[in-house]
Amino acid sequence: GRRSAESNATLDAGFAAVEHTLLELSRSTAIPMHQVINLFMKSRGRNASSINYWNLYSNYFKDKSQQELDQLHQDLPAGGRTPSVTVRKECYAKFKEQYPDTYQDILDMHDEISSLSGLPQTVGQRAQAFQR
Repeated sequence: GRRSAESNATLDAGFAAVEHTLLELSRSTAIPMHQVINLFMKSRGRNASSINYWNLYSNYFKDKSQQELDQLHQDLPAGGRTPSVTVRKECYAKFKEQYPDTYQDILDMHDEISSLSGLPQTVGQRAQAFQR
């Protein structure tokens, strides 16, 4: 059924208190608020993130291809070709295995650094980044 006005007011007050606490945690730790929320959810065995970490890893892989291929004892394909999806999936599995508790944080930070690097973006790229 519908919530009463009293319940809605109580929820609003509670949400404001939670938001204030999250903002304070974010400020005091210098960790972005979305990461604080994700860390909180992970610490409680939940995941509220709709982030596609495979997509973030794909961008990470572009920047660190040889480093990631080293995990499989492989080199970049000749002629500047991109490694196959199968190889990239194997690299991703190794990456998650190597950093089981922090791989999402690593990818989040890489994504933030890439976003802040000052490279010009198209409107479509900005919209895509906003949707993440």
